[in-house]
Amino acid sequence: MSRRSLLAIPIAVFAIAFVALLLRGSGESKLPLPRQEAVRAALADPAVHKQLGAHGWDRVRVGALDSRLARVTFFDGPRIRAVAAVDARRRVEHTQIYAPGAPLYGSSLSNAPWLLALLALGFVLAAGSLPLLSLRNLDVLALLGLTVPILAGDHQLLELSVLSGYGPLAYLCWRLVRRATGAGTGEAGPEPRPLYELLTPRVPRLLGIGIAAAAVLLAIVAISSPGAIDVGFASTAGATLLLHGTLPYGHMPSDVVHGDTYPLLNYVLYLPAAAVAPVRDAFDDTSSAVLVAFAAALVVAVALRRSGSRTVLAWLCFPPLAVAVASGTNDLLLAAAVALALAAAARGGRSALALTAGAWIKLAPLALLPIWLARTSGRPLARALGAIAGLSLAVVAWILILGGPAGIGHMLHAMSFQLDRGTLQSAWALLGLGPAQQVAQAATIALVAWGALHARRVAMDPVRLAALSGAVLAALQLSASNWSYLYVVWLFPCVAVALIADRAGAVPTTRR
Repeated sequence: MSRRSLLAIPIAVFAIAFVALLLRGSGESKLPLPRQEAVRAALADPAVHKQLGAHGWDRVRVGALDSRLARVTFFDGPRIRAVAAVDARRRVEHTQIYAPGAPLYGSSLSNAPWLLALLALGFVLAAGSLPLLSLRNLDVLALLGLTVPILAGDHQLLELSVLSGYGPLAYLCWRLVRRATGAGTGEAGPEPRPLYELLTPRVPRLLGIGIAAAAVLLAIVAISSPGAIDVGFASTAGATLLLHGTLPYGHMPSDVVHGDTYPLLNYVLYLPAAAVAPVRDAFDDTSSAVLVAFAAALVVAVALRRSGSRTVLAWLCFPPLAVAVASGTNDLLLAAAVALALAAAARGGRSALALTAGAWIKLAPLALLPIWLARTSGRPLARALGAIAGLSLAVVAWILILGGPAGIGHMLHAMSFQLDRGTLQSAWALLGLGPAQQVAQAATIALVAWGALHARRVAMDPVRLAALSGAVLAALQLSASNWSYLYVVWLFPCVAVALIADRAGAVPTTRR
């Protein structure tokens, strides 16, 4: 395909997508009750009243959480104090209190500044290289910059926690696009020396000790966590319902808002946690969900072995990983799916199966499937399509058995919340940049189209394939209506293979 076509088709896709997004509108629901009535109802809630009485507030933001609930958010200067979900009858259905000194996500150990600093040091030593002035070290600093949102969130600085992540994400997206095209790879000249070689010449032994120590530290973080956040709670509660033959959609406990918004495989993978410790309400123990997240983190580490030991160590020392493990979030399940797809990049069927599993956990990998399918043809393509169809039919059959044909509709309705959710967890919402977000979303769709056209050129180069996939995942996070620093764990495997791994440790080439 000519270079002109490689540009003309994505530009046309961008134009069509942008017009469609403009016609669709922002997607945000209307307030179910007047703004001032929502504020008064939230102020009357005992938990909110106590919190604001103790810490004060000076401004409030009101928006629609969904078509049924208004979200009322109270701030004291730059610090968020409380959030209340109010229905049309002025009843407060849910509250979230931001207590000073309490971590936003994770636990007191995973978020301890000394531990984050220790992990950051290990990450720099594992991923950094000599000479110091290099693009690779700038990549490392960008990844390390994603620790800032953690620290800001733990001090209730919501705007800073969200906005500080966009700079590193945008830089990584740009670097991954350039890596996918083969530009700026820095492959001329000798292989950069790992930074940890300054400490000792016994590199293999040092790496082995570091990996073991980091894994043990991560296990301690998991064991010491008091329980999972709302995502882990909802995932285990949904798995508990599955154990009793009930679909999660429309049947979740009322303790968490929209806990049924994930595809079915997400809840299936939490079945071991539910079997050990069933979750039916907010008073149940959710620590088993943390162990699921820890197991998923180890799966990523094993999958990254093909990219070299330093990449494994960098993953285990990546500061957001400790927070994600302690949170019990399903983002690590998605990270495992992406890492397994990269490890199996040489086999079309296995890699497509891993990505399809990821899409049945969270929807993001759907954007990668056109790229991974476009790079193959013939029997590899047939195997990939068979893997996608086989897993999807198995999941759909499970839904039909438990919920009948209506179960599909209930799942789709519940999952649609991810498209129209009202939230302040994005730069677009915080800064009031709705039209700019539509431009970013259209650009993301165009990037997927460009990636599918470009995939044939990178089919035999899994490093560039990882870069292409990572660019799409980064763009998805940048253009999404809801962003959390926990999401960066499922971007990391692509960044690791494309930007951190030694050239000698790259994953094997694709088998045709």
